[in-house]
Amino acid sequence: MSTINRHGSRRHTLALFTLLASNVLIPALGYAEEEKSEPTQIPATSTAIWQAIDQQTAALDQVIKAGKLEEVHHHAFAIRDLVNALPAKSTALTTAQLAQVKEGGKYVATLASRLDAAGDAKNMADSLTHFQRLKDLLKAIRAQYKGA
Repeated sequence: MSTINRHGSRRHTLALFTLLASNVLIPALGYAEEEKSEPTQIPATSTAIWQAIDQQTAALDQVIKAGKLEEVHHHAFAIRDLVNALPAKSTALTTAQLAQVKEGGKYVATLASRLDAAGDAKNMADSLTHFQRLKDLLKAIRAQYKGA
């Protein structure tokens, strides 16, 4: 009987591990799939990239206002990709300005992930908060292009 309990205990442990792994790993894999689902088209110039960022920001605003939070990640990740493409297309910026754009891009990526999580959780309050932070950050990044 102790053999059955020992094996039964192993099966319960394995079952518990499988359940926990599926609750942790599968959603994380889903997020990775969301990011890969639609590659972002990167325009050839920084001016055109900013136009695309503005379009994605407006679309994100509409999605949030309409309560379609499951669509937030599409626009948030597109904005992230566009901002991350800016440094390579920003030859008129100074070294200091370029550093600010790159640093801002890191935080845009963080906010995109937070927007994705808030959207997946159907959390309107967090979606609005992170979207406002994203808009403020985009404004600060865009300031690097004034006069450049």
